Amino acid sequence: MDFLFNAKTFSDLFHNAVEKFLEDEETEQDQVELNSPHKLLVAMDQAIDVMARADADSIVQKQMSAESMGLLEEKDISKIGGYTLEILEAMVAFVQNKTGEQSRDLLRLSLPVSLWIARHGGKLTKIDMLVNSLAEYANEITEPHLIADLTSVIKEVIDACGSEIRHDVEQTNMMRPWRILNLNYGIVATRSHNPELIEQAYDSLAKNLPQDARQFFKEGLQQMEVIAYPDEVREVVERYNKMWGSESSLH
Repeated sequence: MDFLFNAKTFSDLFHNAVEKFLEDEETEQDQVELNSPHKLLVAMDQAIDVMARADADSIVQKQMSAESMGLLEEKDISKIGGYTLEILEAMVAFVQNKTGEQSRDLLRLSLPVSLWIARHGGKLTKIDMLVNSLAEYANEITEPHLIADLTSVIKEVIDACGSEIRHDVEQTNMMRPWRILNLNYGIVATRSHNPELIEQAYDSLAKNLPQDARQFFKEGLQQMEVIAYPDEVREVVERYNKMWGSESSLH
């Protein structure tokens, strides 16, 4: 699977997802509203162009090894990517207001933008759309090698999450995106049948969600009895369950 940002592909997917909803929106009021769909469309085209130029500059710099050219700083990448995600979210809201449903095609465009931010060294500050999209992909994919690819993608976005998300202040909200993202990381990694990826995910989960680790590994071991996982997977799950299996493990 290729989740990477490609300017032309992204633009085509975005326009195809929204064009049928814009046909009856060409009104005078639409032209003056700050978040009108047509203004969002123009803003997205501009954002895509900025991201494409950043990609081009990065390639040139690598080829020429010219330190004087410089790359965009973390804060710039975060700002560009975050702005693009804001536009996307606004368009998702517009479509949902018209149809009563969120557009899966639009939501999934949050993944290439988020990966673009991560791979350019930026930080993610909002992950709601991204988490929903990753969960959908996880439910659809069955081949272990594709699941392994998805596992690696989830690791990248977790590593790119900013400090506000990592502080995890809303721990009473069991459905908060940070919690769901980390739990899904562990689940998807287990399904990859790759012990190395599983260990990386479990270490990350124990660090990021220590309050959920014991129950996660306990339930994982129970799944080993229900589903015929390979012995090497079972060994990893059993080991982590032993490490986190007592009350004192959390302290």
